[in-house]
Amino acid sequence: MNKELLELLDKINATKKEVRNLVGEGKLAEAEEKKKELQNLQKKFDLLKDISDDDKSSMEDKAKAGSAKKAEPGKENDAVKEFANAARRGFRVQNAMSSGIREGSDPDGGYIVPEDIQTTINQWKQAEFSLESLITVETVKTNKGKRTYEKKADATGFADIEEGGELQEMDTPQFERIGYEISDRGGWLPLTNDLLSDTDQNIMQTITRWIARKSNATSNKKILNLINAVAVKEIETLDEVKHAIIVTLGAAYRAGSSILTNDDGLYFLATLKDTTGRDLLQPNPMDVMQMSLSVGPIRVPVIPVPNKVIASNTETDGKIKLPMICGDFKEAFKKYDRQRTSLLASNIASAGSLNAFTQNLTLVRAIERNDFKTLDADACVNLSMVIADPTKKGK
Repeated sequence: MNKELLELLDKINATKKEVRNLVGEGKLAEAEEKKKELQNLQKKFDLLKDISDDDKSSMEDKAKAGSAKKAEPGKENDAVKEFANAARRGFRVQNAMSSGIREGSDPDGGYIVPEDIQTTINQWKQAEFSLESLITVETVKTNKGKRTYEKKADATGFADIEEGGELQEMDTPQFERIGYEISDRGGWLPLTNDLLSDTDQNIMQTITRWIARKSNATSNKKILNLINAVAVKEIETLDEVKHAIIVTLGAAYRAGSSILTNDDGLYFLATLKDTTGRDLLQPNPMDVMQMSLSVGPIRVPVIPVPNKVIASNTETDGKIKLPMICGDFKEAFKKYDRQRTSLLASNIASAGSLNAFTQNLTLVRAIERNDFKTLDADACVNLSMVIADPTKKGK
């Protein structure tokens, strides 16, 4: 092998060590540049080696002139071939004095292996429901007020009057007022401006969606508080649901009534059949997600909500209590809405110990103003169906 090839081999070996050292120090960019240099050296070596092998006559002349040392037959060529093959295999060649370059260890090579990391914010599918859609919502323009209603009373008929007789004084209607008083609800959260500048995602859209979910959770909690204020009656048969709809709610609310339950309650109702084996729970032909239950001669809409919105109560005796809330909810409950949820972002505001201006932050504030009231307690019957826990059958 001529002097030029030997020098190239030394340089290739030295460059290879440099690449390993740079990777071990975490200098990946510099290691990548050195890797390119090593590849160029290897190409140069291969080209010169091919030329050297073809130029046999030149080698013979050099041997006669004594410029080339006579190597032991086959040894030098074998050594050159072994090194060249090893160099072609590149960074996978293991050195007897080290663990080699490998992706299983970050410093040994894992840092230079690309990872499939996405910054796109994906959304898990979650069950959401707004109880606010079931009740009456009135937009108001003041922070408090009152509404006047005629009191409930049984009307009596007119008194009979004989011919020429005098009219009698009749009873008068009575009135009452239900007041509301708006409360503020909300919160704030900080975002670094570095995050807003560097992320490739619309983080404000994510925050807006998050705040909307919190607003919905707030409304659900307030409405459930109103429902739970109605005395709970435990039942064990569907006939008791029929009685609540037909008798307790009666003609005044029956036409607008529905049954509010959860996933567990929907499953229970789905197992009920009439004497002919037909399901009592039937879908609406126009919308299969809308269901109704046969309650005697009438069909009552069933509104199922996720278990996480209205939870079932599990008892220690293997029983479970399912919500079967019956009523005309638009007559029963009302939300007075002074201000829908509003968002404000500021990079100069202060909140708590944070100063957006000096700490390079953006503070996001969410506020809503409203009040929730029971309008007509007679329009809601709070039932709890007690059944054997289906998850414990056979245990």
